[in-house]
Amino acid sequence: MSITHVPSRTLLVVAMLASLLSIEVGAQAPAASPVPPGPVARTPDGRPDLNGFFQSDHGGANWGLEPHKETFTGGGRGVIIDPPDGKLPYRPWARAEKASRARPERGYDDPTAHCFVAGVPRSMWVPAPVHIFQTPDHIVFLHERMAWRTVYLNRKTHLPDTIRLWQGDSIGHWEGDTLVVETKNLNGKAWLNEVGDLISHAATVVERFTPVNADRIDYRATVTDLSTYTRPWTVQIPINRQSGEMLEVACLEDNQDMKHLKEVRDEARAKATTEGAK
Repeated sequence: MSITHVPSRTLLVVAMLASLLSIEVGAQAPAASPVPPGPVARTPDGRPDLNGFFQSDHGGANWGLEPHKETFTGGGRGVIIDPPDGKLPYRPWARAEKASRARPERGYDDPTAHCFVAGVPRSMWVPAPVHIFQTPDHIVFLHERMAWRTVYLNRKTHLPDTIRLWQGDSIGHWEGDTLVVETKNLNGKAWLNEVGDLISHAATVVERFTPVNADRIDYRATVTDLSTYTRPWTVQIPINRQSGEMLEVACLEDNQDMKHLKEVRDEARAKATTEGAK
């Protein structure tokens, strides 16, 4: 195959014409302004319609609720709005446990590494979508990894205290346009993120879902867990409507991390045993 040589002067002229043409086209066809989202959709009974496919603007919360700057996750803006300093009000024992969980060998202990559900409220800020189904009596959150949570709007009493669940027991009601959900009966086994922020079985979580417009929900969760923290604390995260639909994700069949995490844990244990024997 022959290659025709094009003089450099000709290439320069072509480049200049292309540049001028792109400027002219750009001037004639300015970028369209984004269409503003519509008003909050309503159900036949006048309640906000939360049905749809959403993803949280989680701000790196799955790797730390406080501001953080590590490079391997891209960092996080911090999602705590109360206390005002953006810090979790840990009790001393809990802060020490959180520091322990942040060590590489403790990654094996995060229940989500074993494909258990993320729990409440972590399920709302893991970097994965959620599909919300709404009826007059129930709200259902369908998460990836085949996990779900049902919020009961037709019940006012929580399950007996002896029943403990990964997602807890969630009862909801409407306060104007805000869906308020109270969750108790947690089992205390879940982590709040991959760096091990704590939540105990004694916690009560109150979530508030307030539609801002047709495409955004303002999400706030207040955790009261006085065995772990000195006071309640609150996070705020936007939840945005997405196009598409939920995909099937089978965690166990696709879990490539467990072997690596177990190797890191076993190596740390062996090292500790060797150093202890000296």
